[in-house]
Formats: sequence, C-alpha cells, structure tokens
Amino acid sequence: MIYRITYLSDGLRVMAYIALPAGLEMTAGEMKNWLRRYFDDAQLTAEAVACIRTGAKDIAEAAMQAWHAKNNETAGNAADWKNTSASEAGERALDACGSQAKEYGSRRLPIEAAGTGSEQARISEDSRAEVGGNGQEARESARAWEIQAPDSYPVLVYCRGGIGRVGRVRLDWLAEFASFGHIVLAPCYRGGESGVGHDEFGGADLEDSRVAVRLARAIPGADPSRIAVLGFSRGSINATDAAIAEDASRLILWGGLSDLAVTYEERIDLRRMLKRVIRGSAYKLPDVYRERSPIDMAKRLDCPVLIMHGTEDTQVDYGHGERMYAELRRLGKSVTLARLEGLGHHMAQETRMRVLAEMFAWLEAKPQEP
Repeated sequence: MIYRITYLSDGLRVMAYIALPAGLEMTAGEMKNWLRRYFDDAQLTAEAVACIRTGAKDIAEAAMQAWHAKNNETAGNAADWKNTSASEAGERALDACGSQAKEYGSRRLPIEAAGTGSEQARISEDSRAEVGGNGQEARESARAWEIQAPDSYPVLVYCRGGIGRVGRVRLDWLAEFASFGHIVLAPCYRGGESGVGHDEFGGADLEDSRVAVRLARAIPGADPSRIAVLGFSRGSINATDAAIAEDASRLILWGGLSDLAVTYEERIDLRRMLKRVIRGSAYKLPDVYRERSPIDMAKRLDCPVLIMHGTEDTQVDYGHGERMYAELRRLGKSVTLARLEGLGHHMAQETRMRVLAEMFAWLEAKPQEP
C-alpha cells in the first residue's frame, strides 16, 4: 500500500509518501495515529492513494535472479542496457485505491519480468566488479535477499528531483522500490505538492529530507540500522545532506548533479529559476552554490556511496557523476560508480527494473573498502 501523509518540518505540515512492502500492513488510521503521536500534532493526515499488487514482488525477485545470473557470466556475453527488452510481459505494479489515485492513472507503467542470461544489460566491467563481482559475492548477496527477516525491513528514503510540480514523486517508482522488500519514504519538499513554504533548491527545504530520515527510522517494522537515502537528479543535494546529517547507512546518487555552479553553466534553461530560488546567480553567490553542491559535501560523508549515471544523460551530464566519484575516491571514501552505458536521465520501465536490481544488490552487499 502507498499512503500520502503529512509530517512536521520546521513547524510546516509538509507532504510525503510512504510505500509498504508485501508482508507489512498498516491501515491509514493506524498510520495517521502513529504520525500524530510521533509529532504530537493532531492535524497530521494519512490516506491510502494506491495499492501495490502482490505480483510486483515476483517481478522484483525475477529481476534480482537475472542480476545474479548476469554476474556469473562474462562481460562478452552481456548486451547493452539500452538495447534490451523484457522476456515476458509482467503485470502492473499499482492499482488505484479510490479517487485519490486517479490523477496518476495515465502514468502507471507496466512492470515486466526481467529475462536472464545474454538478454540482460550490463553497467560496465569495472562497475560490475564493484557492485558485487562474479562468484562468491554475488551468491552472498542473493542469499541475503532470500533470508531477509519478514518482521524487520530496510528503508529507502527517496529524494525526488525537480522543483515544485516538475519532477513530482512518481507512485509507480515507489511501487517498484517497495517491491524489492524495502519500506519507502519519499518527501515532497515544501513549496510543491506540500503547498506550504518555498523550495530553495537545497536551502531550508533540506530540513524536509532530514526529518524524513528520522521519521523513516521510527516507522513500525523498519530496521533503524539499514536506512539508505536515494537522490535522483536535483535530489542528490537533499539526499547527500540528509545522509550526512542523519548518519544514513548508504547513499545512492542516481543521475544526480554534483556541482550546482556547473549546472548553472550547463542548463541555460534553469538559470532564471535558480536565480529566483537562490536569490542570485552562480557568479554573484559562488559560496551559496558551492555549499549546495554534493561535491562540496563529500568530505563529510561517512557511509558507502553508489553513483548511478547514464552516459547519454542530457539533463544532468554524465560528467557530474564522474567528478563526484573522483572526489570521493580522492577523499578515501567508499564509493562505487555504476556507468549506465547508453542510457539517459530517464529510461524504459523494464530497463529501470534491471538498474534497480543492481542498486538493491549493492544495498545488500558488504561495503567495498576505499
């Protein structure tokens, strides 16, 4: 089930979504009462907006099995990610639960089971070795997936990209994340769907994602020792900050910008928005742009980091991922670079499931030594 909730951040009632994996049940009333007790605020809300079909878990498991099979093959037998297609049709991950979910109807995507063997895509030979490699580590990761305790679930805090209603939280993505056995919490940030405050692209809105991580640890059924934070696109700013401030166990940067000043130079179409929300250009306020850049925050990161970035990304250039990786390596941090060969900022759903299988396998694997 996926719920739309409100929670307190700097006294503001901001919005978020929580997706529960198969096997973990909580009614909207129970979630609402828990939120109100946690924040001591009787005005907080929780409502069911979508159901996650039980078959979604089977699809995620098929993707994990395909990942395991791929990691026992040679690189020469693997195909490019962008040229692969699913071997059989799957079923939709989401069912609408009442009128609240109708607005997402046109954007619900079919989740299809991943194939095996040479049909599977590859990140790159180096990345495969870092994510899990062939042989023993891949088998250990697969076993960790199989024996996960049903009464204690890892949590993924998903920091979305965009600003305002651009890049809003995708319910189909939450369903996919939850189908891999994780509780998912996705803050919407102030100023957008929340309808309160102003999104400052890494300013006061950072508190929204920090509180989300604290809330994630307290969700009934969550394992507080396994709190990963995922930042997509602009969400890399919020995710990196939250991982540092709240001592997350893992950080994932997916197509994430690493240097906001570079983004100002590269994305002429975003300059007007950036000057408005940050109250100045990268030339006028270089220190502010630097402080909001994950590459500047890197020195304060203590958890393992996975960087996933498409080589054909035209919205956030692949160079952002490479530079963040190089900086973390220079600092002696634990970091893995997943080079998504031939992929862009967004990708077909069946391809995304394979990327997610790589990501969740990395989450289950032992951290790599720096």
